Amino acid sequence: MNSMKTLTKQKRVANLGEKVRFMRNDMIIVGEVTIVKDESVIVNVSRSDARRLNIDTPLTVVAHKNYQVL
Repeated sequence: MNSMKTLTKQKRVANLGEKVRFMRNDMIIVGEVTIVKDESVIVNVSRSDARRLNIDTPLTVVAHKNYQVL
């Protein structure tokens, strides 16, 4: 993965349960989609990634334009 541009070429919206990859704080994170909204998905990341991102919960919001379906 060379750049964020590679991640933003996503053409389709992820479905519930699919794995997605996104960039946050200059780190590439992989997680599972738990909720699909009109403009974004809610992704469950690992506890270790949540700690790396300095967030209290393993759930995070990712806009459709900012992830790649794996």
